[in-house]
Amino acid sequence: MKLSAALLLVVATATTNAFAFAFTPALAPAAVRRHATNSVCLNAAAAAAERSPEDEAFFAKTKELCKERNLILSNIKNARDLASVRGSPVQPGRMFRTGRVSDASEADLKLLFDELGMRTLVDLRSPTELKDDLTVDRDAVFGDFTNLIWDERDNGVVRELRVGEPRMKKKDEKNPFKKFARKDKAGEDAAEVSANVDDPGCLLMSTVDLVAVTSESDGDDELVVEVSPESVAFMDDDDDDDDDENDEAEAEDGKKRKKRFVKVYQPGTIIEDKSRDSRKERHFVSIMNELKYVKGTVSKVRKRDIVKVLIKSPGALVSKRVRSSIKEPFLDQINGGGLPMLNELLLRYGAPGIRYVLDLCKDRSRHPIAFYCTAGKDRTGMIAAIMLATAGVPEEDIVEDYSLSANVYAEMGDHQAMVGALSQRNLDAKTFLGAPPQVMRDTLANINENWGSVEGYLDWMGFNADDRAQLKSALLDP
Repeated sequence: MKLSAALLLVVATATTNAFAFAFTPALAPAAVRRHATNSVCLNAAAAAAERSPEDEAFFAKTKELCKERNLILSNIKNARDLASVRGSPVQPGRMFRTGRVSDASEADLKLLFDELGMRTLVDLRSPTELKDDLTVDRDAVFGDFTNLIWDERDNGVVRELRVGEPRMKKKDEKNPFKKFARKDKAGEDAAEVSANVDDPGCLLMSTVDLVAVTSESDGDDELVVEVSPESVAFMDDDDDDDDDENDEAEAEDGKKRKKRFVKVYQPGTIIEDKSRDSRKERHFVSIMNELKYVKGTVSKVRKRDIVKVLIKSPGALVSKRVRSSIKEPFLDQINGGGLPMLNELLLRYGAPGIRYVLDLCKDRSRHPIAFYCTAGKDRTGMIAAIMLATAGVPEEDIVEDYSLSANVYAEMGDHQAMVGALSQRNLDAKTFLGAPPQVMRDTLANINENWGSVEGYLDWMGFNADDRAQLKSALLDP
């Protein structure tokens, strides 16, 4: 069964914002957040009123543990040493999990860089998030760091940015169909799309060859989705095109522009460069993006619901009501699966990026390392859990560490706006803003069910016994 590009686009628009908001509601568009009135969002008092006595006890406990374990930082949330976890044999001062660091105050910077001596930062966010972070290139924080970009699309090539080069390139065009036309070097089809970008009928006909190939899985009534390279190029949210600017080229004014990248490391070779030992580094490792979540969600939706969407999809171009009805099975899947489902997708689709982060962490010369996403809750929490499990930390202590992220969004100043942004996308704010212990219990159980153990999962992704021994040595040896 094949899904046309038109349907894939409908599915994407139904779910992309959902995933962006579910993982990073703080980055919801300002207009959406302004429109999140009291009628659609839960204020702090209402949320507190809905809590059971057990919930209250849980939040009180996590708050006290956070006071004991979190670094004392004014503008950076959810930051702590993996050595602080109960039962952790990790040596203090080597591995830290945190929320995004670009908002750091002067006092925060002094603690991170002068006192703790942080040498390596690992940014796990997607380009979508980076585009919305106006401080991503803040010189006071990152001025003396060498910036490197891990590129999954190029099999894990790592590119070193020229000093002073911004992480995100400025884009002159926002229309994704123009992007597709630019990438299509064949000629006639590209010209036709470019000439008719405002004609919806032409757009659909011109992109009919962009398909998600689906096949039946062993499970009952499910689909497995494989996205073609063309549709990845068309829909890929990681719209960096970084490799396009690796060489000198003429700008529009005829002048030579400087190289965007000064060095390219082939997959698996960066650790061999000993000249890196004396410098600070920031690695951009987008382990997940919205396309991956879309692909994973479609794979879980029942075939009969997919068929219904297929029938309705042409009407989505002109009918808001039809678009809304098309979203329903996908949003139901997202809300029903909650954070455990998102973690399952992260483990499967984010494995190459997770492996790269672990490769960095096994290199003792790069310590101390801090890895982070936006709130330091989900992607950061998953990598922390994997490392803690590898170090031999008991499961319940891993669960407890994850649960300390429960208050992170509530402590942010625009919490109500975040809740409103999720609510307007028909997402359950309580589900996606929290960090209940059961989520990590379910995630670890899922790992055991699918791979036998965390070690089995790491073997599956290619992080073998020798790699794990190096990681343990880097984390545990005095």
